Amino acid sequence: MKYIYIILNISSALFIHFLLYSVWIYFYHIDNIYLQMTLGALLFLSVVLTVLAPTLVHLYDSIVSRALYLVIALWWGLMLNIALVAGALFLLEGLGIVFSFSLSDSIRVIAIGIVPLLMLLPEAWAAQSHKIIRATVKIKDLPAAWAGKEVVHISDVHLGPIWRQRFYDNLVAKINSLNPAAVFISGDLFDGMETDFSWFRKRIINTSYGVYYALGNHDLNLGANRVRSLLADSGIEILENNLKEVEGLQILGLTCYYEGRLDVKGKILESVGYDDKKPSIMLYHEPKDTDAAAAAGIDLQLSGHTHAGQMFPLNLVSKLLYSGFQVGVHNLNGFTISHTAGAGTWGPPLRLGRRSEIVLLKLEPAVK
Repeated sequence: MKYIYIILNISSALFIHFLLYSVWIYFYHIDNIYLQMTLGALLFLSVVLTVLAPTLVHLYDSIVSRALYLVIALWWGLMLNIALVAGALFLLEGLGIVFSFSLSDSIRVIAIGIVPLLMLLPEAWAAQSHKIIRATVKIKDLPAAWAGKEVVHISDVHLGPIWRQRFYDNLVAKINSLNPAAVFISGDLFDGMETDFSWFRKRIINTSYGVYYALGNHDLNLGANRVRSLLADSGIEILENNLKEVEGLQILGLTCYYEGRLDVKGKILESVGYDDKKPSIMLYHEPKDTDAAAAAGIDLQLSGHTHAGQMFPLNLVSKLLYSGFQVGVHNLNGFTISHTAGAGTWGPPLRLGRRSEIVLLKLEPAVK
């Protein structure tokens, strides 16, 4: 499976770079065979560096290897921007045929060469400037200790080669400024790549009732033992398919699961002392198996994983894959799911269409 994943990544990189090659040849009217060969060689080098950059970070983590990884990540964001601008230009050319107007070569060249670069600035800002999403969640039989309390839900921070000390410090400071009763992290606190984490343990999230964390797929890529080691003195409690009751509220953490549908009730809840008559919050990285969670009597599911597509038009793909639960807070007959777009990014440290976010949920007792 690992080798299939690598082959698919390389094949995708080759295809995407070939499309970029075709776009540049078309819009810049590159007819000279030597220029075409030079451009092709440079883009092939980009493919090689795409494969090499994460390998170097894994084998030799340093400021140089991380800088290369960042450049490649930004380059992929830039390629997506170029594709969006090229698509818009092709659309305008089609409209020009219908309505008898044409775009000058200078406009086409400027649009392809300048606009994608300018797009990087607001995209980088959107990735780092967290928006506070506020919502109220009604929970049946909510204990008085939790009634009216605000809790923070975050996911997909992706600490690693790109998002490091300063980013995490700022995120923790923003969370602490909200003075939450508890913080729930629904997976992918880490990017999944082994890198220097010597700075991580010094950042403490302040709460009354604790910080709880369920493992996501990228956390598992890093390794559960490595994650446990990093979080040993962080004040963050990992819930690996287990439950903790805090002031009458059941808090469950399920480890990310990909092998078909998850038998929430049969495989996990019955083995951890879960009581469907008591109020509950469940952390589960991917926004799926919601029917199983609702049937088991879970009141609130906290999920992430999709990043809301992170960059347009990938948000449309995400929406199709997770119909109805793409992002936001949804209530279905007493069962609520909070699906966040994430506090960080994967791959390009960029966002287009939705900012990184921190979700602040106010818990209220449901009216019987």
